[in-house]
Amino acid sequence: MVARVMGLVLALVLTNASLLPAAEGRSSEATTRTVYVTVTDDKGGAVTDLTAADFAVKEGGKARDIVTTEAAKGKMRTAVMLDERLLGDGPTRTGLFEFLKRLQPASEFALITVGLRNQTVVDYTSDLSAIAAAINKFTLNPGPVSNFSESVLDVTKKLARQRPERPVIVAVALPSGGEVGSASVDDTLNWLRQSGAQLHAVTVTQTSGGGNEQMLEDGAKQSGGRRVEVNGTQAIPGALQQIADALSAQYALTYTLPDGVKPDKKVSVSVVKKGVTLRAPTAIPDK
Repeated sequence: MVARVMGLVLALVLTNASLLPAAEGRSSEATTRTVYVTVTDDKGGAVTDLTAADFAVKEGGKARDIVTTEAAKGKMRTAVMLDERLLGDGPTRTGLFEFLKRLQPASEFALITVGLRNQTVVDYTSDLSAIAAAINKFTLNPGPVSNFSESVLDVTKKLARQRPERPVIVAVALPSGGEVGSASVDDTLNWLRQSGAQLHAVTVTQTSGGGNEQMLEDGAKQSGGRRVEVNGTQAIPGALQQIADALSAQYALTYTLPDGVKPDKKVSVSVVKKGVTLRAPTAIPDK
């Protein structure tokens, strides 16, 4: 009888102990965050031999411990956004297809044309034949205006809801002239941050200034992407290949936040190695 009572007491003690909060100082699972960065040498070639010791990450102004540094393997979800005013341009069409071919099968793609509003020509797919057929059917009578700020805002809101592992936006644009829309640059950049997408842009030199140009320039810097400005459409294929090369040779840096620390939107990544160029996000989703 005594043994039975002692057994019941022990069982109650163990059951109640499992319901108590964790003892002070006992750490729960750490919060991890991943950012994608690109490192190139002085000739623009990818630097692919770096380790965690070569990088430093700060979030909210505080140094964070890097858990892993490896070649980015997560499949990309890439929204390719093309200015309607470039639909009939031969080099642009060729450059687009070669870009898509270079990144396949590391990404799925949506092809979106940008004029007064977005038109999704092909939704996210890895089928290059479907995308090639869509490119060949582009209209030769585009509208006279483009609205990249509002169009990128629309795409980033969708990506923020979908939360893909590795979202990317690639814009090919005439950034000035014929701009329309009511979206503010700040609002678009905030949604770009919340989506976690990296924005890359190829822009054809025109009259400088305007909301489209500012959004593309600031968005690329904020997200760790790249803006390549070219003098004419004949240079678009080469610019798109530069972006494809960069996306194919990125690092995924995963770091931890201490227990109880809330995620911060500001992040800073630096690299120790001299003579290289680092492209990394400066603003990330709130969580």
